[in-house]
Amino acid sequence: MLLKQEHEEKKVDPRIKRTRQLLQQALMDLMREKSFQAITVQGIAERATVNRVTFYAHFEDKYALLEYTVREMIRQRLRSQVPEGSPLNPENLARLILTVCEFVAEMGRQCPPPHGQLEPLMEKQIKAELYEVLRAWLAQMPSRETQRRPTAEQAAMVMSWAIYGAAVQWDQQEQREPAREFVEQVLPLILASLQPATSQDHALPQAYQMIG
Repeated sequence: MLLKQEHEEKKVDPRIKRTRQLLQQALMDLMREKSFQAITVQGIAERATVNRVTFYAHFEDKYALLEYTVREMIRQRLRSQVPEGSPLNPENLARLILTVCEFVAEMGRQCPPPHGQLEPLMEKQIKAELYEVLRAWLAQMPSRETQRRPTAEQAAMVMSWAIYGAAVQWDQQEQREPAREFVEQVLPLILASLQPATSQDHALPQAYQMIG
């Protein structure tokens, strides 16, 4: 259970929203100073200027807060680059991949090692948000009567793993190329996984121009 109160509610009391924002900011500030393992609920509450009772009214523990924080951060980042309702095309897919690469690198820079407990939680939430964006895109595509064609859910799951895995592999390189160049390399591979559902090879030059 990520939250004790459903964070997907359309309308959230401004006081609840503000408290969660304070807790999120406190966690991110502390993670710039020390490893996640060294952070305590008491320390988060003190930094957020709330008490432990208030913390536990919103989150079960520091792991739930981290999951919520990462999910909200990547959701906002993705939606700023690919607004809800945007179509599936090479340009938007390139933006999606680039955003994930930059987010993974940013989190790694901001959080001191060790990252043992941070990485699985971050991976889970980034993949989950990627899945939602990709599934919504794929669900809008016209259905084709082909044998063994994957469902939108299956394709979104595979693509979310592929994009996240590619971003991590790029981030872990000792001498990595700029993120935009890396996106140019992996974009055709991701697009190929969508064929023949999306025959948009003619749009690749425009996608490269956009990310270049």
